Amino acid sequence: MTTTKLLAPALLTAAFALACAHGCDGDDTENPEAAPDIAGTWVGDCLPSPQADGSTQYLRLEFAITGDAWKLDYVTHADDACATKLATVHIEGPYALQQPSSAVEGAWEARFGFTTKTIRPEVDGLRDYLNSLEGCGASEFATGVAQDVLTTGCAGFGQYPGADCPADFDLVKRDGDDLFFGARPADNDMCTAGKRPTALSPVANHRR
Repeated sequence: MTTTKLLAPALLTAAFALACAHGCDGDDTENPEAAPDIAGTWVGDCLPSPQADGSTQYLRLEFAITGDAWKLDYVTHADDACATKLATVHIEGPYALQQPSSAVEGAWEARFGFTTKTIRPEVDGLRDYLNSLEGCGASEFATGVAQDVLTTGCAGFGQYPGADCPADFDLVKRDGDDLFFGARPADNDMCTAGKRPTALSPVANHRR
């Protein structure tokens, strides 16, 4: 009887230690290896984008992210307040945070897949420009109408065909209410793991 009484606390202690090996407090945010929670709506600042002809356009990104899917509106504007839209690129698909980055402390390697890519010219000038690009879309663009470019791509707008580029291989880092992605290359090609950025973009996307 005495032996049983002595063993019971020891068994309970062992069971508790085993449970704690998997996390006693249930708070994964204290585990440095836990993937960040990036679900939410994130909006970037209005940023200048110099063009080859010497003019400047302005860009704003808006992400809508759930636990396993992402949506992006990449909007080009004519003014520095991002009030006058020129064109909207809409992208969506599944995503996965794969593993901590070995290149950037605190960042995670991610794969953002593509199931939808559309371009919608918001003004006639952008409509005409898109229609002048070879291999951009399967038909004529119309102002205010989104056209699917997932199959054809649109090289002049930095969009590759889905067969050649099924996903972006990116970096992600959350810092409080700011979300950072990898620094995109000039050719916008992040279509393989070997093209993944090795540094973060300095541009923050803010939680809305």
